[in-house]
Amino acid sequence: MKRVLFDDLYLWSVFNETRQLDFNGHLWVRPEGNVLVDPVTMIPSDLEQLERLGGAAWIVLTNADHERQAELFRQHTGAKVAAHALDAAALSVPVDRRLEDGEELVPGLRAIHLRHGKSPGELALYWPQKKLVLSGDLVVGAPVGGISLLMDEKLQDPPRAALELRKLLALDFAHLLVGDGHAVLHQGRERLLECLEERRDIYINRINVDEIEWVPVARGSRLSSVGRPAHYHWDDKDIDPLIGGRHLGYRLIRLPPGQSTFPLHFHHAVEEMTYVLAGNCTLVSPRGDFPARQGDFIAFPPGPRGAHKFRNDGRADCLLLVLGNVLPDDVGEYPDSQKVFPRVAGGIFRKKDAVGYWEGEQ
Repeated sequence: MKRVLFDDLYLWSVFNETRQLDFNGHLWVRPEGNVLVDPVTMIPSDLEQLERLGGAAWIVLTNADHERQAELFRQHTGAKVAAHALDAAALSVPVDRRLEDGEELVPGLRAIHLRHGKSPGELALYWPQKKLVLSGDLVVGAPVGGISLLMDEKLQDPPRAALELRKLLALDFAHLLVGDGHAVLHQGRERLLECLEERRDIYINRINVDEIEWVPVARGSRLSSVGRPAHYHWDDKDIDPLIGGRHLGYRLIRLPPGQSTFPLHFHHAVEEMTYVLAGNCTLVSPRGDFPARQGDFIAFPPGPRGAHKFRNDGRADCLLLVLGNVLPDDVGEYPDSQKVFPRVAGGIFRKKDAVGYWEGEQ
């Protein structure tokens, strides 16, 4: 086995002559018990390495056709087997855990159900902290450095299977591992998007608002719900990831009565614009509170003058369309709490905690 991307992630492969590509097994090493994914045959030295690394507590099968050597590894390690509920009956190996869409197998590893794959319980696996996706059968790592989809003849409805991959586009990931073919170690999401944009049976860059579910912000992956005040609740439709937006972000926000959007904030680099699609609300800014009603366009330039939040003081929902350019090096600031959010750092810090240039250096 060889390490791939991270110190705790391993890959081993068996070359398939018929398809002229590698079939891959993966191992995630963790103190609470290792996880094997779609295990293929191991050579003796790899089996010895697996034992040195602690064996396995779980075996995850991403689809019914990737049972592979699961029974052998189950007997060898005593691991439990997990698969999607819809594929469990098609497997000969006993399934101890029947996964559902969005469920965590163990902390830090989430199952993503991809309908319309070769088997009804097709899964991808998502490590949010690693910005890593592992796809089972539907996404193939071929040619080297690129992405293709499983052959159409293996799918009952290829266009619907391709559109289902929007569930992966909605995730924040950079690295893409695959059950079959070569991994895309960087820009994996972009390679997947390019693959979908080349198809002629779908137009991935179009979606109707009715095709997107409202997601309560409390369930969102981008904003922690820990310590959230009760008056910060809204429903969200994050659109741009689903249709291939690169440098422009856009979302719909449904703001209920008595609730506010993000705390008062501004960006040092990003410029935003909000259009009030329906209803009325209050624009909160350092210059005062101003009514915002249906049909209003409101610009928020970079810098302190663009500080804003919205509050719904009325009795009906307010619907907002929010647009902004997407920049990798933006810094957000929260005037009320004196916090800063440098995007590259991945955390929020209070300005009063500033330190000297040489502090902590050796």
